[in-house]
Amino acid sequence: MKTHKASAKRFRVTGRGKIVRRRAGKQHLLAKKNTKRKLRLSKMASNAPFNIMDLHPWCLVAMLQDALHEVSRSDYDNVIGALPYLKVNRNAK
Repeated sequence: MKTHKASAKRFRVTGRGKIVRRRAGKQHLLAKKNTKRKLRLSKMASNAPFNIMDLHPWCLVAMLQDALHEVSRSDYDNVIGALPYLKVNRNAK
């Protein structure tokens, strides 16, 4: 199965298995944002486990493939097999 490249670029799995992403709001219009706010936006944010299922199902594949050294092959196969049956909130922000 191919990795969803957009998801692979936006998320990564840490050594302990948490999923992290960049924060929004640090690309432009920075002059009106104070230093404290810009520093806060520079830090990585972790997605809580209950929010992971709001992501597109292919995000799970990308994250598992990045962390394949920590995931057993049977767990990986179970997630891949369950992807077509997942109820995913497509309107999640």
